[in-house]
Amino acid sequence: MSTLTARFLGVRHHSPACARLVSRTIAALRPGHVLVEGPADLNDRLGELLLGHRLPIAVFGHYRDAERTATSWTPFCDYSPEWVALTEGRAAGAQVRFIDLPAWHPAFADRSNRYADAEARYERATARLCDRFGVDSADALWDRMFEAPEPGGQDDAALAERLALYFDVVRGDTVADASDRAREEYMASWVRAALAEPGSGDVLVVPGGFHRPALVALTAAAPPACGAADGTPPVPRPPADALAGSHLVPYSFHQLDAFTGYFVRAAAGAGPAGSPGLVVEPLAVLAGSAVVVPDLAAGPPTAGTAPAARPAPDPVAGALAEALGALADTAHRGLRRLDRAGLDRLDRAAAALDRTGLATAASRVRAVPAAVAGGGADAAAGPWTDAQLFLLAAADLYGSR
Repeated sequence: MSTLTARFLGVRHHSPACARLVSRTIAALRPGHVLVEGPADLNDRLGELLLGHRLPIAVFGHYRDAERTATSWTPFCDYSPEWVALTEGRAAGAQVRFIDLPAWHPAFADRSNRYADAEARYERATARLCDRFGVDSADALWDRMFEAPEPGGQDDAALAERLALYFDVVRGDTVADASDRAREEYMASWVRAALAEPGSGDVLVVPGGFHRPALVALTAAAPPACGAADGTPPVPRPPADALAGSHLVPYSFHQLDAFTGYFVRAAAGAGPAGSPGLVVEPLAVLAGSAVVVPDLAAGPPTAGTAPAARPAPDPVAGALAEALGALADTAHRGLRRLDRAGLDRLDRAAAALDRTGLATAASRVRAVPAAVAGGGADAAAGPWTDAQLFLLAAADLYGSR
């Protein structure tokens, strides 16, 4: 009988308060396992993910067969609880693993962002809480309950208890759909496998908060059990006739905010020498259903510091960034919903690449709208992936010159 224990710390994706709590929990608990909601097919490449990239970054997953085409993103920034769990867990010597189904799995067929908020699906529960606390949105409710500093500092035990109660209320008696059930049963199998590993230390589980109540119940409902020969559950593999994969790609705060709807950006150490180490930058506001990015004018420099010099624009880096942005926007919209504005943006990106001498890169970008025009969205999936990978490699090579 296993004597190990599992602690389930449900989080809101991209919450600074949750990220800090995860960090302090790892430091205090020193777990043997840190299990994180994320694509299990990436476990063999965690070393690549944790190489010290400039955040934000994302894991882009794609899938295509004769019947289905799908893409999915798993984004990380420095205040993502999942990223903190990975980095702090590894630094503490824990066995760190992703435990969710791969992005190509049918459970993600209608989900373009693994770390999107669940509140939109459970509006009745959050509406009651908003009314109780006198706020007008789930984001304002979250800030009031969890992000706002407490007099005397945060009490970690109290914060963890409030988070658990909040997610219990949000989940309530909601019956999870087939996709969530498949994901939760798979994640629970990883928890049971970790608990069955003798002498490995306690287990810290960091899932999205909506999944926490189900994972607690599913783990308790069955005894600890090993999976494959190495003790872990088997990772699903795509069908032999499918094209599927996961790739580490650059990301941006604009993309992150457009996906999550939760507008927080904290940049550690971003200020000039001698200024405070934490700079909070308002990046966007929500106006109806549209995301508006304001023009921010620079204020007067802090006393005793000089304003930073603006670097001269680099046309090559700018052309590569714009082309990657155009391809990312195409994927976010979906190739089947690529409109005239999206096609024009791809054309402009290709023209900018041509002007900087990157003719091969330009031809890869132009191949995407050409494939859409010639054979539709299904025919364009391959050229899009080809252009994305080529441009990522080009940007990497140019940036490391």
